[in-house]
Amino acid sequence: MNNTLKKAKIDLIVITIVKTQKKNNIVLTVLKKYIAEVLLAQRAIWKHVFDVKSIKKDEKWHKIVIHSLKIEIFNTKTEMKNLKTELELYNLKLKLIINSIWLMKSENRSRNKYASMILTFKIEAKMQRHLKKWLLAAKSTYWTVEYWDYWSNDQCQKCQIFKHLQNKCNRLSRCLYCERNH
Repeated sequence: MNNTLKKAKIDLIVITIVKTQKKNNIVLTVLKKYIAEVLLAQRAIWKHVFDVKSIKKDEKWHKIVIHSLKIEIFNTKTEMKNLKTELELYNLKLKLIINSIWLMKSENRSRNKYASMILTFKIEAKMQRHLKKWLLAAKSTYWTVEYWDYWSNDQCQKCQIFKHLQNKCNRLSRCLYCERNH
């Protein structure tokens, strides 16, 4: 890739890392942040190097888990749209980037009253602090925690702590969905 840019007489850009992610996304890491715009402006020169559908600059997203949502209130697509509308209206003008994701499969939700879901926002750093505590929706305040994107085998299935192995766990058991001891 760097050779392709040099042939086109673009010396400013140095690509330091090229890696493929879980969903076959190709991520190019450049030497300095501001150079990403220059690289995008020159995409006609280098896009043939990769077989991709689209090319865009990386955005910082923030994921949180919102706990103890009443399943009966938010279980349909229409109700999920209402949740999105309320979250964006009552919480510092936040914008959900992708649809919310339940942490519990639909067949399991039918047997429970409450569940947790992942919310993904594009936000400024000053708003991240607010998201780590609570959000307002459906006339209620919901407890939130930061979502950590780990592989499932990185989380202890007993206490729900990450980077911790279940077979060596001496902590109290915690529910995967609500973090309560039951």
